[in-house]
Amino acid sequence: MQTAAATLDRAMETVARAMDQMAAWVGDTRHAIGSRVDEQRDHAAEIRNVLNQIADEVLDAATDLTHACTAVLNRVDAAVADGFLVTDSGEVAHPDGTHREQATTIQAHLRDGLATIAALDADYGARLDALRADLSAMTSRQPPVTLPDGRHLDPDDVVATLRTMTPEQRRNMLSAMSEHDRRRVMQADPHTIGNMDGVDFATRADANEIAIRTALAAEQRAGRADGTRARRLAEFLRQTDDPSAGRDDLDRTSERRFIAFDTTGAGRYIEMIGTFDGARNATILVPGTHSSMNSRSSTTDAAPVLSRSTGGPVFVYLDGDLPQRLGYEGLEAALPALARGDVPSAAVGATVGLAAGVVGSAADPSFARAMAPRLVEFGKQLDAEIAHHAPGATTTVIGHSYGGSVVGSAEQLGLRADRVVYASSAGTGVFDGPWRNANPDVERFSMTAPGDPIGVVQLLGPLNPHGSDPDTAAGVTRLDSGRYSDGTLIEGTHGHGDYWKDPGSTAFRNMVDVVRGDSPTPYVERRPDGPLGLGLAPDRGLPDREPLAALAEGARDLLALGLGPLGDLLDGDIDLPGPIPDVPLRLPW
Repeated sequence: MQTAAATLDRAMETVARAMDQMAAWVGDTRHAIGSRVDEQRDHAAEIRNVLNQIADEVLDAATDLTHACTAVLNRVDAAVADGFLVTDSGEVAHPDGTHREQATTIQAHLRDGLATIAALDADYGARLDALRADLSAMTSRQPPVTLPDGRHLDPDDVVATLRTMTPEQRRNMLSAMSEHDRRRVMQADPHTIGNMDGVDFATRADANEIAIRTALAAEQRAGRADGTRARRLAEFLRQTDDPSAGRDDLDRTSERRFIAFDTTGAGRYIEMIGTFDGARNATILVPGTHSSMNSRSSTTDAAPVLSRSTGGPVFVYLDGDLPQRLGYEGLEAALPALARGDVPSAAVGATVGLAAGVVGSAADPSFARAMAPRLVEFGKQLDAEIAHHAPGATTTVIGHSYGGSVVGSAEQLGLRADRVVYASSAGTGVFDGPWRNANPDVERFSMTAPGDPIGVVQLLGPLNPHGSDPDTAAGVTRLDSGRYSDGTLIEGTHGHGDYWKDPGSTAFRNMVDVVRGDSPTPYVERRPDGPLGLGLAPDRGLPDREPLAALAEGARDLLALGLGPLGDLLDGDIDLPGPIPDVPLRLPW
């Protein structure tokens, strides 16, 4: 099916190129043929979408049934090895009557496994039958769907109508339509439906599954099958560990579910990890600099563990562009002049390079300005899903590093949440004015490790483009970053984010406690904030290293996080990497 979908895509592209090459052809005939070609391309795209759905369901069925069958057969092999007799129908006995109770237990497990296999077979069979019927009905055109008011519209026209509605109006209309008609609307334009507020998350996830498979096919046709984007898209389509699976579940994997997906630029997505089944909480996780569709980070990799630890779904929020540079890269412009010994030219080059490098970097607040309004709206959509699937569940929003600036900015615009965590956050928001959370009882927490270079940014006051220091902001409870699970203090450059890799660390457990509504560990001052605090012994506040060594380590930490340019505001020179001497900064003011 996937091969057929790819063949259809190539045919559509061939027709499109042929029409483009006939630009000199004008007149009524050209217009009529062009219109007909557009209609057929749209219809072919709808067929392609269904073919991709069928391919995905077949692959998921093969994966799930293989896991379930393997688990049952392994239990059979283990039972036989222990001397039990197992029939094809799952009956278990043992020649020694003293093992009767154990045989009964094994038999119950095997029959549960066989029941699971039968349920999977029936479920996937029903899905594939429905898609086969969809495909059969699309021989000449996509059949119309029935609206709640009784009208019959082409699915493309329904999508156009949805675009004119508010999210609440969309949700009301779609919820009143049959599952069959909702699926046809989704098949007509997966990209739009998969990113449309007001569409239920299950439908958006199905739509984005088609969109991801289509995007992967496009990368492969373009000769980029081995590229970073193609590999990442293929990873999106593979099943992964299911954080909501129980220890005794035969299949502990699940397909990945994306509530938003767009390949524009560095790529955007919202991934839902875990389910609402039995959930008492949900978490929105906004990562920081360098996060994109093409890359992974310790923050996003920790989402499944966070979901398993909290017992609720975690939404990795990347529905927008985050900075991919740290801001100091422009200093390279000074190196040639510095190598020649031309210090004045190097100073000018470094200043110009720094000014150019800040734009589009982690020091640029424009990313937070663009993402914050969408985060506010997504919070509303999550509230609607929770009201339907898990009434009473609480919502926690966690912003890490630059993501904290995004979250704070969203709070300034009216984000609704029950709890908010500023984890190693760059600031409290880029807009003017206070937080305006729609929940007057929102609980706010912050957490910054001693020696984390982000502390320098937090302390810049009015010079910080990301707002105030969340650790000292009114109404925010500062939590202890504490120690890793091996007892090592969380500190310095690694303390900015390595706790995401360690579920046993104080910092990670504190975030789990916040999400679950438990009592997190409050802040314990072990060293002063900022890199210079590394010169003091933990918990005692006494020097444990030579002051110059502490200063050098602090400077290295600043550069490691790309905060060297901001540090220049404090130390009066331009920090250059390695052994290259710093360039004195002499400005008229």
